[in-house]
Amino acid sequence: MKLKSTRKSISSTMLISMTDVVFLLIIFLLIVSNFSSQCGLTVKLPISSTSSRHTLQNIEINIYKNGKIYYNDTPMSIKELADALSSGFTDENSIVRISAEADIALQRVIDIMDVVKASGYDRIFVATENVAR
Repeated sequence: MKLKSTRKSISSTMLISMTDVVFLLIIFLLIVSNFSSQCGLTVKLPISSTSSRHTLQNIEINIYKNGKIYYNDTPMSIKELADALSSGFTDENSIVRISAEADIALQRVIDIMDVVKASGYDRIFVATENVAR
């Protein structure tokens, strides 16, 4: 006559707790990780006490003091920018982020905003740095 063993399998309980630990580590790393896309070009932004953070950034335009314009890290003139924006227009919900250096003339930023608006984009914002109150 065979006797039944009352001993549980240790390997199955250890495996279940090990998978729980692995999933918790993955969740922890996803929460702690910083997933932000940064351009390779640095722009010294103007300061604003009412600025807010936007997470959806489809199109980035950087304007520098020396007159250079970068469209998604590609240098171009205003005419080339207008052509690129018009040919790349796919969705009116696309967001255009304009980063202009603090010392640049306001008229230059307005000219770029006019080009963006004429290309069909309605959601435009100017990036600023938030100053602590």
